[in-house]
Amino acid sequence: MSDCNKDLDIGLQEYVAHLQADYDRKGGKQFIEFYYECGRKYVHVIMKHIGQFSSGQRSSHSWIMLSDDKQFKRGDILKSASWKAPARNFSRGNVLCGGFKHIRWAGV
Repeated sequence: MSDCNKDLDIGLQEYVAHLQADYDRKGGKQFIEFYYECGRKYVHVIMKHIGQFSSGQRSSHSWIMLSDDKQFKRGDILKSASWKAPARNFSRGNVLCGGFKHIRWAGV
């Protein structure tokens, strides 16, 4: 892993840009956009369906830890269990370390 001292906002922007680039590379340009919303404990990464024939449906992609807790570190990427909560079984990478190269747009 590389430098784990990135600013969280920079790491989040790089992570979302990585997801968008991976999606676009698969030929899906202009059908899904990725963005994030900050909460109290997590940052929620969301996929929004866009385009002429889209209803604006949103899907939960992943969750990012805002601070350390007993099990996870700040910046850890967690798979989405539902729209309202992450799967807290193990981390899939860390946005502060750039540990998300193996993550694809279709899931964590």
